[in-house]
Amino acid sequence: MQMLREKKTLLTEILSAESSYILQHVQQEEIVTNRDYNNLNIPNQSDEKTVINLLDKVMNKGDTKCCELVNLLQKPHIIKNYPRLEEIFNNHTEPSDHTFNPAPTIPIPCTDNSDLETVVTGGDEVSLYEMTSVPRGLCLIINNEIFDKLRERTGSNKDVEDLANIFSRMKFRVVMCKDKTAVEIPIVLKVFSELKQLSDLQQCGVKEWVSGQFTDLKDLPKHGDAFVCCILSHGEKEGVCGTDGTVVPTIDILSPFNGTNCSILVEKPKLFFIQACRGKDVQGGVPVNKKPKVEGTDRELDTDNGQVQDYTLPLYSDYLVFMANVEQGKDIHAIITLVNAEVSKMDGKLPVKDKDGKRIGYEKVKQSPDSRNTLTKTLIFPAEATHSS
Repeated sequence: MQMLREKKTLLTEILSAESSYILQHVQQEEIVTNRDYNNLNIPNQSDEKTVINLLDKVMNKGDTKCCELVNLLQKPHIIKNYPRLEEIFNNHTEPSDHTFNPAPTIPIPCTDNSDLETVVTGGDEVSLYEMTSVPRGLCLIINNEIFDKLRERTGSNKDVEDLANIFSRMKFRVVMCKDKTAVEIPIVLKVFSELKQLSDLQQCGVKEWVSGQFTDLKDLPKHGDAFVCCILSHGEKEGVCGTDGTVVPTIDILSPFNGTNCSILVEKPKLFFIQACRGKDVQGGVPVNKKPKVEGTDRELDTDNGQVQDYTLPLYSDYLVFMANVEQGKDIHAIITLVNAEVSKMDGKLPVKDKDGKRIGYEKVKQSPDSRNTLTKTLIFPAEATHSS
């Protein structure tokens, strides 16, 4: 929202060149409702007035819709129709050439939650989870790196540092336990669901992220408006592995924080990010044979060979698996979808061995993230804006 406010005058000038074009695309992307569109699309009204009313309407809807509009304005077909948008997104004072490569359409971190009361989608109001506590809540990381029999998970510490930095920026208190067995993992989770005594956490070897490093825990943490648990380990279909190689079922990870066992987190979001394999089955890639489309339309362009192979996707890409039928928002869910898309395009390599165990090459494999969602409100983590020098 801050960006739209700061650039409102320039955006009005740019988009007023053809207000009907941006208005149609904003409706198509469901940034405004059909009723909003009809109220904005007034005959004989000046282009400038239409754009001003549009920007005001979107800003009144809150940060989520503002993020969606900013993302729309960075799409190639919009840039092509309004070349001067490059002045905003490339920070140019003069229009540049038309080879502008727009930034990825990743939702902008919300820096102002003064308007975050409700998000309007399709005429229905969806409440927001309250995010006002300081700290925002706890982020627990369980990092299994060294195992008794399984291979070491090299690079896991770097992932932990990245997670700690990200959730610290989002005002969470970040704590970590390292190298826990299948017996110890449920104990750690139970301790954090209850948070009775500091000594309980200290016995589990809990460290806290302070000033860019993990140090001894000095006081008993408290739950806030949200809880995050990140588990990095080996895994099987049923759950994650302890350092002893035994599997902890996923339900045993989630259950300590359910409404019965952790009443303080009732009606508060509880997020679990599990970085682990789910068995030994290998997922291959499937070719994506695509014809290029005529720009600005859904019509495919005829090619000499009939098909153009751009990349491969996992066999099970474009699946969204939830445990219950619930209404979805476009906030944390949108971020997860973007992660799914990025990971799905990546290739991995697994060593191929002969019958004697000698490595004879590598096999290309794919990966698909999986998610379950039973959130009942819109989830947005207000975060401090980052400024580049």
